[in-house]
Amino acid sequence: MSNYFFNLKYKVANKVSNYPGLYKMISKGLTGRDCYTTKDSDIVIDGHPRSANTYATYAFKIAQTKDLIIANHIHKKSQFLTAEKYGIPAILLIREPMDCIASMLIRQPKYDPTVLFDGYYFLYNGLKDSNAFVVGEFNEVINNYAEVIKRVNKRFDKNFDLYYKTEENEKLVKHIVQTQDELKGASDYDQRVAYPNETRKKVMNDVKKRLQQEIYKTDYSKCKKIYDHFMNKQ
Repeated sequence: MSNYFFNLKYKVANKVSNYPGLYKMISKGLTGRDCYTTKDSDIVIDGHPRSANTYATYAFKIAQTKDLIIANHIHKKSQFLTAEKYGIPAILLIREPMDCIASMLIRQPKYDPTVLFDGYYFLYNGLKDSNAFVVGEFNEVINNYAEVIKRVNKRFDKNFDLYYKTEENEKLVKHIVQTQDELKGASDYDQRVAYPNETRKKVMNDVKKRLQQEIYKTDYSKCKKIYDHFMNKQ
């Protein structure tokens, strides 16, 4: 029963994110977080959970020569609706849905895969007709983030500093991710931490096999279609 309400909360939150002001008021009241998009944000870096949100946010942050207000880690459509309203630069992070959902299930096993597929589709399908952001695909962000930031600068006429994948920069980002992860200290930290490792790779393969069952075929197909839409849109 607890898993039912856990998944229901996720579904309701997605629906409410159609109304940015209401979503921010409720979510901030419940969580105390303050990384929502406002008219004062310098940039939005967000997307579905497990789409390199943490990496993209902190890699961008350490690359800058001045402090910026970065809206991040809300994982809801409201972030981008507000960004569009105020003309704020934005990076919509996206990851291939099978990898994305499998990683999220590893992070939090309470989720129902169908609910996660629906959430993925809800977020990206709701933004498919917008041109108010630059797309940052997971692998490009991880391997060549500078190119994504270049597109942001060109699209929004900005001059953000670029992040380069040097050994020093990667070591710093990894340290930030691993020390700030909310799971730090958990017995299954290595399995669920927001950074790749051998333990996660093995578990990932097992979870993806589960998601390839016939019951999830339609859910995955519609998500893959919307993912392909954004890949062709770049």
